[in-house]
Amino acid sequence: MLWIPRSNEVVQKASFIMSKWVCISLAAIALSIFSLAAQDEAGLVLTPSAGPVPPSYFALNILFHPLNKVPWPAVPFGGWRLSHVNWADLQPQKDNWYFTLLDRYADWGQQHNTEILMPLAYTPQWASSAPDAQTDVETGSPPGLSGAPRDMEDWRTFVRTVATRYKGRIHVYEIWNEPNRPQSWVSDVDTMIVMTREARKILKEVDPNNIVVAPAPEEEKGLPWLNEFLRKGGAQYVDVIAYHFYIGPRPPEEMVPLIQKVRSAMAQYHTGDRQLWNTEAGWLGPTTLPSDLAAGYVARAYVLNWAAGVSRFYWYAWENHHGTLIELTEKDNATLTPAGKAFGVIQQWMTGSVLNRCAASRDGMWLCDLQKNGVRSHIVWSPAGDQTLQVPQNWNAVRIETLSGDRTQIQNGSAPVGTQPILIH
Repeated sequence: MLWIPRSNEVVQKASFIMSKWVCISLAAIALSIFSLAAQDEAGLVLTPSAGPVPPSYFALNILFHPLNKVPWPAVPFGGWRLSHVNWADLQPQKDNWYFTLLDRYADWGQQHNTEILMPLAYTPQWASSAPDAQTDVETGSPPGLSGAPRDMEDWRTFVRTVATRYKGRIHVYEIWNEPNRPQSWVSDVDTMIVMTREARKILKEVDPNNIVVAPAPEEEKGLPWLNEFLRKGGAQYVDVIAYHFYIGPRPPEEMVPLIQKVRSAMAQYHTGDRQLWNTEAGWLGPTTLPSDLAAGYVARAYVLNWAAGVSRFYWYAWENHHGTLIELTEKDNATLTPAGKAFGVIQQWMTGSVLNRCAASRDGMWLCDLQKNGVRSHIVWSPAGDQTLQVPQNWNAVRIETLSGDRTQIQNGSAPVGTQPILIH
């Protein structure tokens, strides 16, 4: 869903997404070799990766529209997925290149020591094999961007030019964007695999340290595309499998079954050794959620993606104010909303910690166990609303911390639990 955020276009896009949402039952979750989901006496149980949560897990899509004044985010983040620098933007004519904006992005990334994820997507009309194909991914919806290149050599030239110019400054490249959507891709999976193969060859020749990220389908309806890509061997040309785990207006817990289905497909086609990245996800829609619920959604989404086996999560989007249910900043693109503050706080709780286990009890309360520097703590929330947790004595817990930064002592051995996660330690 990588497009320039004009309000009418984003609302139209959000409406399209909302019309396609499909309800998923948690009971249908598939098993994965990297993240175990099971039903036991406690309910649903997730066993994450054994390693600590790295800073790179907390990443952002930042739009940085050239016409808007957007300061560098006021919270730490470990990766930045770019916008407004598609192939059609960079090479508007065959012999005409425009690098001013991407040069600026690359400079900012270096200045802030932030890793950049560069999508390689969207064919200029002059190079497109479908020059009249309708799209919704750029301002004005210019035709042709969703077509495969008419001449594969044009694609090779584009990839080589970008990789060479930004060697040492950009080394993570994502092939295309949401190829299951006809507005983004009108060709077939076989052609995308060829493009991925050719891109990988060039990217690794320019810099062996370059990381190639697979094309990322979106939502439940993207699963058939992913399965075909994996079945036909596309994963052999990528270092990372990517997906966009949009789930519509439903709560973050509904991301888990979709993640598990992607994990299951990866295992089926012997690509379970690859990392899985969520390179774009958030909550799109016509009206914003209440601020306390929005903050809870952000924190819960990051906990659950890691618990279910996602290694990196690029939130969409830092300064998006149109067609979104959750805004991380106020309209000045600088002041943090409660959701933006939650993005920073959940990082503090999780980064460097080993998330040993996440379990949903049969009454719906979630409990996740963390360990950091030999100290145990617990993240707890209730999607259904207010409940009371009788804190187990063996937790040896004395304090509660909230997403707003408040800290209180545990009273009478119990803790109030609601839709916003709390940290008990």
